[in-house]
Amino acid sequence: MTAVLDDRVVDDLDATGLAWTLGLPPMTSPALVWADSGRGARPEAAPAVPPGARVVDLGAVEDFPIPDTDVAQLVAMLGSVPVAEVSGAALVNGVAAWQQVLNMVEAAQAVWVRELEARTPDALRHVPDELACALVSTRRHAENLFLRAWGTAQHPALADAWTAGAVAARKVDVILDEVGRGGGSLSRSEVAAVVADAVDRAETMTGPQLTRHVRATLIAADPAVAEQRRVVERERRGVFLDLAPDAMARLIAYLPAAEATAAFTAIDALAGHAALDGDERTVDQRRADAFSDVFMSILDRQATPDGTALPTRHGQRVALQVTVAASTLAGLDDAPAVLGSYGPIPAQVARELAQDATWRRVLTDPATGQACSVGTQSYRPGADLTRTVQARDVTCTFPGCRQPATRCEIDHRVPYDFTRDQELHDPQTCESNLHALCKHHHQAKTDGWWTVTYDRTTGVSSWTDRHGITSARHPVPVLVPPQALHHRPPPPPRADRDDPPF
Repeated sequence: MTAVLDDRVVDDLDATGLAWTLGLPPMTSPALVWADSGRGARPEAAPAVPPGARVVDLGAVEDFPIPDTDVAQLVAMLGSVPVAEVSGAALVNGVAAWQQVLNMVEAAQAVWVRELEARTPDALRHVPDELACALVSTRRHAENLFLRAWGTAQHPALADAWTAGAVAARKVDVILDEVGRGGGSLSRSEVAAVVADAVDRAETMTGPQLTRHVRATLIAADPAVAEQRRVVERERRGVFLDLAPDAMARLIAYLPAAEATAAFTAIDALAGHAALDGDERTVDQRRADAFSDVFMSILDRQATPDGTALPTRHGQRVALQVTVAASTLAGLDDAPAVLGSYGPIPAQVARELAQDATWRRVLTDPATGQACSVGTQSYRPGADLTRTVQARDVTCTFPGCRQPATRCEIDHRVPYDFTRDQELHDPQTCESNLHALCKHHHQAKTDGWWTVTYDRTTGVSSWTDRHGITSARHPVPVLVPPQALHHRPPPPPRADRDDPPF
């Protein structure tokens, strides 16, 4: 085997593993050997025990995590088990042992995140974006990785338990969240005692059980914490759209208990306690329909229940945005449509919405499916150009960001130069130089943490971070081209090479 280590080529790397630099000894034999005392294991499946090795009886593991081991030893031991030949007890305990491995690996990953945080000014603002691009994940997921790594560094007992594989990341989050919200009035020693108690309980409690236990412990430590938490949580109130399959979604309202109860009481009254003659809807369906009717009526009237006019956004009235091909509306095909802030919907849903709708024609590029239009010379985009950019980009154009374009700011990719003579040069405020960015990613670009280029032919935006790592944000077609609905033959196989591309 050939490998590149320290920018040098090394032949015949020891088959027991990879090293990240020269001079490291090869990995030794695993210090753990499995056994199975459970019923059903065939004797010939038991491995030979090298001198000095520890034996882990997977058929009767007394407790997890398996103590005094590292992740490499545990993986080597579990990887040697013939899964099809061991007892059921060994299989169950093996799953638990693999969970210990996952916990230990995530704790090890957190060490790398903490080092990146230590090297980065204003790290919470910038590191999650870099991780989101590297992991091809949402910023929220990357931010959770960052906060978990940072939080465990503040509580050594929790970090040690996670490193040993005793606590899963989900329970780490529970402890950090509850202590972060409810431990503000406690001393460092009191917080340390709460965390230590939570770590001890984590091995025997589920996530919800642990949440209730830590919350009760914090209240007992300082009754004033309960009131502090109530005040803080009230500031987090909000309404959130959670997308679901099959043209469905959940509207989640996080409210103080009294207001939430009042809203449900009103919805229940609108739905009626008993179905009218011939109404076959369930009570839950009637409540859902009554809830929807309230807001559809507000959009139809463009006014609140007390008559106050709804505010406009980007000079446009507040309305549902549906993009659908004219041929689909005419019933000539059933190509999917797109509902703004949601995504693809069946053709029939679009036809139903179209019955009482006002429609605007959008021309699309047949090659990419993007909306296209002309530019303007004024710095602030006009309403038509703004609508074009929003229709083309669909969401914020930073990789992985899903903030709808209608809620974003319109930014110049190449910063606007007020010193340029617009009569002698091409206009700067045009479709090709504008894109939609949420407030966070707009500010990150302005501050120089990211640079962006745009390929008008392909519609791809390329974002480069401070390390020189580039991530691509591909265009979002507003309509699915008909040819995309047909299966294509697989590409021809790649030619074999002499050596793998290390």
